[in-house]
Amino acid sequence: MVVLETMAAISLVKGAVSAVNAALETADDASGIYNGLDKLFHHREAAEGHITKAKKAKPSRLSQIFSRTTKEDIDDDLSVGAVAAAVLEKKQLDRQIQNLGIRIDNKFGVGTWDEILALRADRIKERDEDRAKSAAAKKAADKDFLDALKRYAKIAGQVILILGGASLAGWLVWVNRCVSGTC
Repeated sequence: MVVLETMAAISLVKGAVSAVNAALETADDASGIYNGLDKLFHHREAAEGHITKAKKAKPSRLSQIFSRTTKEDIDDDLSVGAVAAAVLEKKQLDRQIQNLGIRIDNKFGVGTWDEILALRADRIKERDEDRAKSAAAKKAADKDFLDALKRYAKIAGQVILILGGASLAGWLVWVNRCVSGTC
């Protein structure tokens, strides 16, 4: 199942590479291709193991060829054919992405692809830092809330103790008066 999910993610990346290539043919500037690059990176991360909602896909042609050659079950995720097909398809995908980077460099100047990758890495780092900060802030807010809750519970306990003590004292005074006959 995992290999099939990986294959599905790889096919999504191939589609994204094709979309970016088509956008490169018609775009005059980088704004015409950024959506395709966004999808490309998203699908590539999914193909590298961050698959969250991949659906069962039809085995790829390469996987079918390996399974036929090795006479293994095509649905077996652990078969040599399925694993080899996934590895080879990922390498083909990496090659396509590398070629896409070369095309972007050719169209927009040498170093553009590296700049895109560096900027993306910086933004991912900033996003992760922001998430860490917000998680720390939430944790601090939760701790403050629990501390306040403990303080209020302690105060409520003290009030109940004082009221209970006052009630007991009043009851003792009343019982004492009734015993002496002045009730």
